[in-house]
Order: sequence, then structure tokens, then C-alpha cells
Amino acid sequence: MVYDFELGSSPVTNADYLRSLGFGGVVTRCSQPGDLSKLSSYASHVATLSDFRLLAYVNYDFKNPNHSHVWREALPILASAGAPLWVIVKNAPSMFEVQDLILRMAQASQLFGVRTVLYPHWNTDIESASEAAALIVQVAHPNLSNSLHTCHEIRGGNQYNMGSVVAAHASTTTLVTVAGADANAYAGPPPAGGLPWSDAIKPLDRGRYSLAPFLQTLKNSGYNGPVILHTFGITGDPGHLLRSLEAYDKYHDSLL
Repeated sequence: MVYDFELGSSPVTNADYLRSLGFGGVVTRCSQPGDLSKLSSYASHVATLSDFRLLAYVNYDFKNPNHSHVWREALPILASAGAPLWVIVKNAPSMFEVQDLILRMAQASQLFGVRTVLYPHWNTDIESASEAAALIVQVAHPNLSNSLHTCHEIRGGNQYNMGSVVAAHASTTTLVTVAGADANAYAGPPPAGGLPWSDAIKPLDRGRYSLAPFLQTLKNSGYNGPVILHTFGITGDPGHLLRSLEAYDKYHDSLL
């Protein structure tokens, strides 16, 4: 699968284009009220395709009043697509508020037959797979699972023990994203003024960081869910999509 970052505005065109390249699905964003119509258009079109899947990630910012209801309105659309509620949480007043939100999401999504999946994201309230796993234990609702992201684990300082991260969390993980990265990609706390992602999110054929330990341990774990190409910030080079598929195949062929 692949994110629809920097693709066109037409869900039908985007899905057909990605499918023609060989991708098995697309991830779109659903954070603002205007995103709901795009999500619905994607869901309607993907429903006509037998070999293509839709996912959506939801930003929940406690400082944005729109975010308190958009995720609820997305639930029936996600249910129609067989997609989870995949959520990033930020700017919570306290971790108690995060726990309460995640519990409410797990309960509400369960009513629609939708799973709630935590999206660990650097510089948010849930930054790593280990933090997400701890929250899942604290909330203790059966309708919760984790996701793994190479770029966010790198930023969190886990670039040299990706195998251990995957081994620890693969059993509760239902979504995975990968990206190429520089061998010396930044790891640590967010610097003042922010930081671009170009060192930690590249096409898979770029950067000298090896994903082999991550992917080998993922294979050994028996994980059989989606693997999603993270392509944020890559412009003017549509050929990177095919090159990333080829690079992924090479990784796959080299795994034991």
C-alpha cells in the first residue's frame, strides 16, 4: 500500500493510478470535515475493486474542535471499507485524557465492527510502538491494536534495534509503514523550530539505512497485514513509486 501524499485530488484517479503500478491499496487522511467527502469517494470506488484496499489515518488534536467529531463521522465510512480507525493523538492536557479518548474510540468503533489502531508518531502524545503498547495495556479494551513505523522508531532512537522493536510488538500490530532513510537520520527530541522529514522518509531505493532487520523480524513474527510505503515530502518524481516497489521486492527476496 502507499499514502496518497502529493497525488491528485481525485480519489478515483489516484486509486486507479496506484493500482496500475502494482500497489494493493491507498492510505488517505481524515482529520478535517472536508476530508470526509474524500474518504467517502475513496470508499465508494475501492468497493468496486476486488484487489485494492483503503485505509485512513485520523489526526486527533485536542486543540482542534473539529477533531472531536470527525472521527465519529468517519466510522460508518471506515466500516464500509473494512478499514480501522487509525489514530494519531496530540496536545492532550494529560495522559488521563489520552486514555479516556482511546477508550471511547475503542468502544465506539467496536459498535461499527471497526478496530481502533494506535498510530505512534514522533512529537505527539504517543511517539513509539512501546508507548502505544503501554497505553493498550492501560486502557485494557479488546478492540485496540498497535502499528509500527520505521520513520518514527528511527526518530525515537530505535534505529539500531529495529529487530527488537518488531519482536516485542508484532503480535499486537496490525499495520506497518516503511520508508528509506539516511544511515545517520536524526534521532532524539524535537529541536526548536521543527525538523524536515527528508532524512527519515525517502523512497525505498534511497538512503543507506537498511530495513533488513526490521523486515526479517517482521517476517519471522508471522505478520501478514499490510505494509505501507511512507512517501511524505517526495515531489516531482512519480518514478519513485515503482522504484520503491522494486526495492521492496529485493528486500523480500533476500529475507531468510
